[in-house]
Amino acid sequence: MKWFFISEQCILPFQYKSEAYEFAVVNQISTKAIREINLRPFKPSSCLPWLNQVIRLCENGHSLQSALMTQEQSHFNATSQQQIIAIRSLLQQGESVSIALSFFLPKSIRLIAAHIPNEGTEESKLAALIVSREVLTNQILLSQKLLKSLNYPAAIIQAALILAVVNNLLTHESIIQISTVWAGITCTILVFYYWIGFGYAYPFLCKHIASFRKYNTLTMLLALLKSGEPLQNAISKLCSGSVGKDQLQLYRCMLLLRLGAAADEALPSCWFMKTDLLQLKQLASSGDLYTPIEKAIRSWKDRNESILKRLSQAFPILGIVIAAIFVTHTLIALYAPLMDVNTLGF
Repeated sequence: MKWFFISEQCILPFQYKSEAYEFAVVNQISTKAIREINLRPFKPSSCLPWLNQVIRLCENGHSLQSALMTQEQSHFNATSQQQIIAIRSLLQQGESVSIALSFFLPKSIRLIAAHIPNEGTEESKLAALIVSREVLTNQILLSQKLLKSLNYPAAIIQAALILAVVNNLLTHESIIQISTVWAGITCTILVFYYWIGFGYAYPFLCKHIASFRKYNTLTMLLALLKSGEPLQNAISKLCSGSVGKDQLQLYRCMLLLRLGAAADEALPSCWFMKTDLLQLKQLASSGDLYTPIEKAIRSWKDRNESILKRLSQAFPILGIVIAAIFVTHTLIALYAPLMDVNTLGF
């Protein structure tokens, strides 16, 4: 599907441009402004202010659909304004809130939005949005911490490379090789800044580090439960968005629930720390499933912050090592002519 700008207040997806023209003619809209546009999901940094505004409107008495239809768009940049108009246009054409949102939300929270029930209460929909905001906030904070940890190593590496280039200039040596290395390392650093700054680090960590995956799975499970989904349905929906070992665990949990197993027996024990498992085992008497899941989420969040702290410490160490290599090379090149090997008796 391609996105077409129909008018100032209408942006819709069509398979072909002719369908966009047909829509405009049927709805008595001028066809002069119709053009194909490149419309992508929100970036995490631009999605969070938008999500905050939607949540505020819902907390002030609007339904979720009403909040999306009446949302003020002038406070956002041009790209976000087009995304807001497209969501509104889809709703005006009868699409459900979940489908309209799933086009534009970042990947980390898309599954939550895609399963917001049309028939659910407004409180359950708001609860799902609040959990989505928490996930998005954590993703942005993680990216900011990683970016901050890159600044120091990037600076010392650049200083060491500048020193090496200046040394080559003063000694009248060729700077082609060192300039090529400088350009390559600088481009690599810029790629890291782009990769982290635009939110790609969080999905990467979720894919390769188990604690991030467990935190993500439990957060989405909690959001689905708070949106009114029964546990079995929530697990079933999570299966479609998981792969590998995580998917097998979810399928096993779903099958156990279908066979009549209790929630504390069906949920994978590896999702919970030992202290959280004790809370889960009390489910039969307490009937409270939210509390053990929320405690497990906090435990995995603490574990992830510890991992992130170690990553943040590793970047400066790596930067110092790389800088030391170039400084050592520069010092050797600078002092080698002054050293007379004959004085050593060889």
